[in-house]
Amino acid sequence: MFIDTEEALHEAGDLVQPIKAGLFSQESVKSTLAELCKANRFARGSDTEITLYKAVGTALADLAAATMVYEAAASNAER
Repeated sequence: MFIDTEEALHEAGDLVQPIKAGLFSQESVKSTLAELCKANRFARGSDTEITLYKAVGTALADLAAATMVYEAAASNAER
């Protein structure tokens, strides 16, 4: 299991509740998305393993959408 940020372990009910219930531990979370993308951590050791990713919404999608809207508006203003 990978998470977008460390805050996911404290903010995401999908993680907090099962950890509190003992269904899995924080050690089940291998790393963050940043570490996975840097190839500092590897997702799977074999084709039979499953990689799970949990995002808690770190506003990256909001930032990307706002950037696209801003660039489109700036482009239209130049026309």
